[in-house]
Order: sequence, then structure tokens, then C-alpha cells
Amino acid sequence: MFFIYLTLIESPENIFKFNEIHKKYRGMMYRVTFSVLKKKEDAEDAVQEALFKLAKNISKIDSVSCKKTETFLVILSRSAALDLYRKNSHDRDRVELDEENNMDSVKIEVTQDILSDFISIEGYQKIISLIEEMNDTYRDTMKLRFVFEYSNAEISELW
Repeated sequence: MFFIYLTLIESPENIFKFNEIHKKYRGMMYRVTFSVLKKKEDAEDAVQEALFKLAKNISKIDSVSCKKTETFLVILSRSAALDLYRKNSHDRDRVELDEENNMDSVKIEVTQDILSDFISIEGYQKIISLIEEMNDTYRDTMKLRFVFEYSNAEISELW
């Protein structure tokens, strides 16, 4: 399966980056998916789906070891787990996650240079606090759009 991911990646630098991310974050990705699905096999399937999406978007990752990459992988993993949960259950109601699955502890670090063109630090913090109050789907979408600067089309591919 791992070979399939590598065929999606064109440059040797991105292949190396994917391998490093896989080594460093695979366990964390599994924990995220398992916390949603509660079944080993399903969690592993969800990690595979998240890795597939990562391979398709690896060129957008700047650094292997940073909070932004970790947050992105949490979003990919949780999204894949929720998709599999919905697919496996005929109950299409909103999935209620327990406190361990929220992203409140994940903080996105943004430099003053980025913010200076748009809003003040105080305004930014207010916006982030409002985003953090949203349900998981909206919160993750907002982070992908405005923090990671993904286009709407790119976000729709991830979901």
C-alpha cells in the first residue's frame, strides 16, 4: 500500500518528506482515528485514507516538524475516521465526539507579518476564539481555508 502513495508523489524531495511525516506522525494519526472509530481495523483503514490524501497534497507541506503539519494531519485523520464512521453506520446523524477528540489544545501559530496586512493580533485572537467554538466540521474547514490557505476546491477534495 505504501508504494501506491509514493506513485502519487512526483519529486524525490516530496517522497522524502512523505516518508518522514509517515514515520513521525503515523502513531498520532492512528490514535486520532481509533478515538473516533474504537475498532483497530477501522482505525487502520482511516489512517490509510488520510495518508492517501496526504500524498495527494504533500507539496503543500512546508516542514515535517511543525505544529501546522501536525494540525493538518489531525484534521485529515479525523475527517477520514468520520467519513468511515458515517459510511459504516446507517445512522447519518451528527457524530458526537468526546472531549478527547476536540482540537482546543491545538493552537495555530501565526506570525505578526501575516497578520499585519489583515487584522490586529487582538482581532485575530477573537476570530480564533470564535472559530474554536464552532463544531468540528466548520472549525476544520475554517482552519483549512484561512490558516492553511487552501482553496474551496482543495478543501472539498479533502472531505
